[in-house]
Amino acid sequence: MSTPTALRLDGELTIYRAQELRQTLLDALDQPGDLRLDLEGVSELDSSAVQLLLAARQDALAAGKRFAIPVASGPVREVLGLMGLAGLLHPPLETTGALQ
Repeated sequence: MSTPTALRLDGELTIYRAQELRQTLLDALDQPGDLRLDLEGVSELDSSAVQLLLAARQDALAAGKRFAIPVASGPVREVLGLMGLAGLLHPPLETTGALQ
């Protein structure tokens, strides 16, 4: 099994950065291995960023890769929780034992 690609995203993940974020995620998916996102440094997350994260997850799964967000800031956890996506995008790795 190859080493996961770790990608750290910081700052505001909003519609104003959507094009940049999409390209960053696509570039990460072009790398070998599963995709693991570190969102601890994210200060704001809007629905366009959530849509891009869901698309990246779908793209990863379609490519036979696993996708996980093992580290997320309070604002990210709050938004994902409000949208009912906390379990989907922020699985507790200590209980699954692997990337999702």
